[in-house]
Amino acid sequence: MAVLAKFLAATPRYVALLRSQYWKAGQLRDYTEARLEMVLAAAARIPFYRERFATCTRTGDFASLPTLSRADVRELNSSVRSMYSAGMRFLADSSSGSTGLPVEFLFDHSHQRGRNAARARYLRANGWSPMRRTVWHYALNREDQPDADFVDSRFLPAVKFQHPSNDLDAEIARLIELDPIYLSIYPSNLDLLLRVVEKSGQKLRSLRLIFTGSECVDDSLRERTRLLLGARLADNYGSTEAFLAWQCPLGSYHVNAEHVLIEIVDEAGRPVNAGEMGRVLVTTLENYLMPLIRYEIGDYAVAAANICGCGRTLPLIGRIAGRAVDLFRMADGRMVSPYDLISLIKWRSEIRQFQIVQQGFDRYQLRYVSERPASAETEAWIRAKFCESLDARVVVAFEQVPEIARTHAGKFMPARSELFGDAKSGGATLLPHQRKLGLE
Repeated sequence: MAVLAKFLAATPRYVALLRSQYWKAGQLRDYTEARLEMVLAAAARIPFYRERFATCTRTGDFASLPTLSRADVRELNSSVRSMYSAGMRFLADSSSGSTGLPVEFLFDHSHQRGRNAARARYLRANGWSPMRRTVWHYALNREDQPDADFVDSRFLPAVKFQHPSNDLDAEIARLIELDPIYLSIYPSNLDLLLRVVEKSGQKLRSLRLIFTGSECVDDSLRERTRLLLGARLADNYGSTEAFLAWQCPLGSYHVNAEHVLIEIVDEAGRPVNAGEMGRVLVTTLENYLMPLIRYEIGDYAVAAANICGCGRTLPLIGRIAGRAVDLFRMADGRMVSPYDLISLIKWRSEIRQFQIVQQGFDRYQLRYVSERPASAETEAWIRAKFCESLDARVVVAFEQVPEIARTHAGKFMPARSELFGDAKSGGATLLPHQRKLGLE
């Protein structure tokens, strides 16, 4: 009954979102200001924010408010819990902790209704039907996770969950048996399945649409999905904290502006120009229990100012460049997205899986899974692509490994920097060739 209750609770919000996605600019501005007033009023009741903001509690002061770090969230969580009895139960979930600092977030029913309604808008706008065969390929590790009751629900008889495993041949066999029309999967896991499909020649004959999220999608993954599976890929920008943005059928990333306010800023906190990459700040607009205000979610994205041809007037963001821990730190202070380099290496069919680890400003390690050691020609080609992509002379060491472990959430991290948190970066920028590859 929990799933039915969630659907019924979110339905009025979903219907409202179908109208608000076509609002004029003035309507959206008025809505955002009204929501911010409510969020700031809710924050003023929380000891953590009351002390932090002092007298800055008006929407006109918003841009001057301090940002909220991941470490701050722990203190905020404790502050919210201190307002209630010790036995109080909350809707809660913890982040995957890919940055090394897992934290817990608390939600109220308003936030969850808005999140579920925004998800429904994304799915339905891309043609999904709950009555047609669907496979959700994700790890739900705890029964108390907010989405756990969707697993094997009798109200979603056509939806099946498949837990990721390291037996890729068995996963493909199970998918062929289920014969989904829609598949929802992490991009890194989709990449691995594509490699098995390419090698075996097996097909998912009914598959038409693939939903991805929680990781960056590179252009090679979209193209290989089209070539090998004949399916379109619709990505979303979601997180434990909120459902931030989603792709419409035309490919634009629309911000769920009724649910969150997104800022893209430089290292000094100033808004970046369209086409420039910056840090993503998130303010939740529907969570009055534990609102996140100017929260540094740890991601970098490219700002956008254009209007989508689909007719929706929701704000847009450009390419999501990755988490801070994913970005490579250069000696001259630049931070470079790794995903154009990842996109190139993925076309090397002899490398089944890989992870790039930055160990120094000019030192990298490529850990890879393959049936045989990489040839001298392959290593030379990859080294050349490193230097070309990063616009720098770098040293690349290769290590063949039996497997690359997933995170506890079932994801693979194709890139990470051991310099995360140490670099004195003056700003995150895209190189000219990265712009040509669609990172703006």
